Amino acid sequence: MAKVLAALAAALVILLASCCCGVRGDESPQVRQSLVNFLTALAGDGGAQTAISLGWNASIDPCRRGNTSSPWGGTVTCFGSDSGNDGLIKRIDLDVRGLSGTIDAALLCAAPAVRVVNLPGNSLRGGIPAGISACSGLTHLIVSGNQLSGNLPPSLTQLKSLHVIEVSRNNLSGELPGDLSKLKLERFVANDNHFNGTIPDFDLTGFRAFNVSNNNLTGPIPKNAERFGNTSFWPNAAGMCGGPFFDTCPPPPPSASSPTAPFNASPPSSSSDDKDENGQGEGRHKKRTVPKIVMYLGYVLLGAAILAFVLYKICSRKKRSKLGRKSNKPGGGGRGVYDSSKLTTTTTTASVSPNKSAYSLPMSPEQSAAAAPSASLVVLPRSGTASITSTAAAAAKELRFEDLLKSPAELLGRGRFGSSYKVVVPGGAALAVKRVKDAAVNEEAFRRRMERVGRAKHPAVLPPLAFYCAMQEKLVVYEFQSNGSLAKLLHGSIESSQGPVDWPARLHIAAKVADGMAFMHTALRGDGASSNNTSSSGEEAAAAGSDGPIAHGNIKATNVLFTAGMDPCISEYGVTAPAPLGSGGDAALRADVRAFGVLLLELLTGKATSARGDGSELARWVTSVIREEWTAEVFDRALLAGGGGDGSSEQRMVRLLQVAMRCVDASPGSAPPPTMREVASMVNAIREDDHMSFSLEA
Repeated sequence: MAKVLAALAAALVILLASCCCGVRGDESPQVRQSLVNFLTALAGDGGAQTAISLGWNASIDPCRRGNTSSPWGGTVTCFGSDSGNDGLIKRIDLDVRGLSGTIDAALLCAAPAVRVVNLPGNSLRGGIPAGISACSGLTHLIVSGNQLSGNLPPSLTQLKSLHVIEVSRNNLSGELPGDLSKLKLERFVANDNHFNGTIPDFDLTGFRAFNVSNNNLTGPIPKNAERFGNTSFWPNAAGMCGGPFFDTCPPPPPSASSPTAPFNASPPSSSSDDKDENGQGEGRHKKRTVPKIVMYLGYVLLGAAILAFVLYKICSRKKRSKLGRKSNKPGGGGRGVYDSSKLTTTTTTASVSPNKSAYSLPMSPEQSAAAAPSASLVVLPRSGTASITSTAAAAAKELRFEDLLKSPAELLGRGRFGSSYKVVVPGGAALAVKRVKDAAVNEEAFRRRMERVGRAKHPAVLPPLAFYCAMQEKLVVYEFQSNGSLAKLLHGSIESSQGPVDWPARLHIAAKVADGMAFMHTALRGDGASSNNTSSSGEEAAAAGSDGPIAHGNIKATNVLFTAGMDPCISEYGVTAPAPLGSGGDAALRADVRAFGVLLLELLTGKATSARGDGSELARWVTSVIREEWTAEVFDRALLAGGGGDGSSEQRMVRLLQVAMRCVDASPGSAPPPTMREVASMVNAIREDDHMSFSLEA
């Protein structure tokens, strides 16, 4: 009997072991389906097709036993046999896959073994859900280069195994959760968002990467910040402090009971403690009172001296202002820095009166010290420019640097080369001010560049109204365009009432921008022979020739704005253009052609480029799709739906795609890129064919 029981027990052990082995290492059908649904939510419209194209199928085991590769399109990595999670999904890699949906944490966290979620370079919307804290084993969360918004959820701090957080180049805002400093992070990359408040009290000793630049953060920087350089913290809001990159942080304000606050302390009382055993306390009290009276009298005299100095400066300024107005009258002896027939120069100091708005345009130290004529606001002539409204023209005529600094300012956005603000000056005119951080170009070269750009007028190019130039600080002023940018038109929020942009509208935008760029490349080629510079003197022409051609330097969807009549116009031309290399400066012009090619790809695909990238990821994705002969998959579905449904429209889309690829192709042995004039000619030929086809159909 005992032998029979022993045999039955052994058989039961073997059976249980075999059952465990059969289950261990296999993702359940429910987990597989949940992850397929997660990908579908990430992909947005057409998510099911995306899942099919990537091989995500709930009926297929994503993990082959003993092999870390996955049949799910190479986008999933599984644990190996040497781990306790053999056969379970370890990481999900969906970088640069054209995903435009949202992150569903409940679907993701149904696979508790997942450690790495890698989703950069897409167009994901919505926010990072608070439910992500349910993915308890998560070690890496990488969502950089998307369009995520909202706050960084405090629930992230519940992920005790989290080592890497990368959320850069999104539209996230709010304060960074303070408890992030309690996690054992190795990488925290959150640059190019809209975070405010202070940086958590990280100790950066064990970090491998850290970056919070291009936000609205303030306050002290973390310990051991010198490991990553000041580019990991700047630019941010005014008030960031702490060595070695910023001024020393001010001490906390003293409390009312603090001995270091003499003006808030109550006067000493005459108690029995002031007397000694010989009754001499009252005499000592009088001796101590006399120095205090002298001290307070000194404060009063110092305050009176400061007040007298302030009154003297105010009176002196009023007197100089009156003298300046007299000297500027006809027949007066005043003399401007420039010839008044060409431009108007308003020379002012950068000091600001006490009534300056708290939301005014921020000043740099260079602006605060700029009292010399070389640091003036230069107002450019507006004659013959039909694209400028009468309100903006009147404001530009009377524009002063003081007005810009005192007027209410609203931050519009930050970029690689600086920040943009909306400023409403006295009189009600709305202006856009680009604040440029560009130490590579000296003041005189920047001055000549902006004067040349101001003379080159084209309907598709937004002309500068004025500019300011100091050592490492440049401001360029434009008329504010309330209809927004091409980026907003193509990738605006889901709540926007703007419908999808159809094929004729996109082709119209492409043609107008190409015309404007081609004109500027020709007009600013630097030989002094352009048709729009006929009024230039010989000296100016010689200076233009020595400066070489002027490229745009930063053509992208956010720099294509729409006028009141919804006509596209190119903004910020030449503001961030690199100095021309060599005798002809062809490299800068070729860079413009490539950037325009990326803009065409954005128009055709409907996919946004990363905020600080050069569009390379979009170009690579288009190239990979074309190589697989899936050309139709490149085009925006909204574009195909609005193209009329006929084959001829799609043929013209393909032709425009070919133009774009010629612009961006930099592979070895490829043909040299076309000039901007050639590109404009090709785009306009496609547009003419489209118009002719539409007329025949009508």
